Amino acid sequence: MKKENNERAGVVFNFLKEVGRLKKMPRRGWVINQINNPETIAEHIFRATAMSWVLGKRKGGLNQETLLKIAITHDLCEVYAGDTTPYDSVLPKDKKRLKELMKTWPRFSQKEKERNSVKKHEKEKKSLEDLIEELPNDFKKELLDLWMDYENRINPEGRFFSQADRMENFLQAYEYWEYYKSPPLEPWWLWAREFFDEPLLVYFMNVLEYRFHKKEIPKEMKVSFKDLEFFSLLGKLKRKPRREWVVEGIEDAETTAEHVYHLLVLVWATGRENKEIDMEKAIKIALIHDMHEIYAPDFTLYDAAFLSEGEQKERVEEIVPQRKKPTEKQKEKMREIKRESEEEGMKKAVSFLEDDIKEEVYGLWEDYSKKRTVEGDFVRQANEVINLFQRAKYAKEYKEIDCDFWLKKAKENIKDENLLILIEEIEFNLKNKHA
Repeated sequence: MKKENNERAGVVFNFLKEVGRLKKMPRRGWVINQINNPETIAEHIFRATAMSWVLGKRKGGLNQETLLKIAITHDLCEVYAGDTTPYDSVLPKDKKRLKELMKTWPRFSQKEKERNSVKKHEKEKKSLEDLIEELPNDFKKELLDLWMDYENRINPEGRFFSQADRMENFLQAYEYWEYYKSPPLEPWWLWAREFFDEPLLVYFMNVLEYRFHKKEIPKEMKVSFKDLEFFSLLGKLKRKPRREWVVEGIEDAETTAEHVYHLLVLVWATGRENKEIDMEKAIKIALIHDMHEIYAPDFTLYDAAFLSEGEQKERVEEIVPQRKKPTEKQKEKMREIKRESEEEGMKKAVSFLEDDIKEEVYGLWEDYSKKRTVEGDFVRQANEVINLFQRAKYAKEYKEIDCDFWLKKAKENIKDENLLILIEEIEFNLKNKHA
């Protein structure tokens, strides 16, 4: 039994390791548009999942758990297949010509479109099959079925998310355009008019145009405009490096959005066998557990030693601690400041949502922060494990990073059997220099 558990933990460990590669893979469309420090595939998955939740609830009649799982799954194929764009077959090497090309939308014959589509589908399907090969058969089948649903738009959830996914692309294009005046928006509008036929998303596309072109928002668009502001706020988490790693001196540290993406995968992979866990609820909690960081500082253990009674919590982001361990009194003070700051930040973040979704999101966040439900408690444990997983990865690259304290802490705090077994696998791989 122990051998079987260790093998299962090894499979999950390797799966997490491979999907973690998406945190280092920039979205190719932005690379060829010459966007500086573009979003990664993991960051895109994070916001596309959140948007599918809110927009899917606005549409109604969709299975929320299926919709969220499709969102998490849809780009996992790119771990090995890479990211592709419609421009790939016509890209010039000259940067000046490339810039001109980006002002147009590539046109292909129907035959060329079909050939490119089949080639892309086969490459990505093979990539996903390779990625999930070692997973348990039921989980492997679920992932592949969900991906096929997305690819072929088989069910209502697959059809809806295929457009919600592109809507996240469309929003990101507008955000880059607002900041860099790039990419050119004309090709995106041509593409959008061809692609979107879901009435809710066609309507949301018009809201985008009003918002980014500073037009007065019609009264009937107010609800969708608030949703758009909320999605834009979530985009800030794509650009926010986690201070836990900044403090450790990690270059190009993972962002909050990338961390959330990795946690989503872990929660699903390890929580699915626990019959007490409502998976839809657990995924939603994982998705919003760090949402307060849109406004609240990202506190670390070491901040407590640097915040005297007279210093304000707003200064935390300016302080880079020197890994000085705090006293128990300082830690207690920090916990109090942290609780107040995070609650304040979360209330501000959800204030952009309408009451129905606002209540759900804030309630789920309290489930997590107060461990008041099975799902909230499980996600808290999973969060500690994914942090340890990431710390162990960095420890392989940066030898001075300490893992012993965090391993001990995790062993004391984690109660879930599957997560405990995974901790053992993390510890084993830490000791094995070839892992």
